Amino acid sequence: MELFGYMTNKEARLKLQVLYGCRCLLTNIETDKLHYHHIKKKEHGGRATVANGALLIKEIHQWLHSLEHTDIELYHLVNECLLYYKYCLDIEHSELINQFESECVPEFKKKVFIK
Repeated sequence: MELFGYMTNKEARLKLQVLYGCRCLLTNIETDKLHYHHIKKKEHGGRATVANGALLIKEIHQWLHSLEHTDIELYHLVNECLLYYKYCLDIEHSELINQFESECVPEFKKKVFIK
């Protein structure tokens, strides 16, 4: 079940910002310049919804989509991580949130500085 139904990328991005703040969900970098990422791609039937979306900074969004061509398994794993992280935020599971933020976020932040 989709939380808010079908919407535009911009509408979904704004709703995600209300729910999770103006931050990249993989790096925790705060900014108002966030990209809407379809967890299930549009060409595979993924709609612009809160449930199917994640807020990412440009560099991480580009890196993630580059994985589609270089490491598809990692691409799918990162998307699964986004879904589980959002779920943990939604149910306020502080132990798993803290674990993700202390173990995974630093690794994703490293990707921002790799050119």
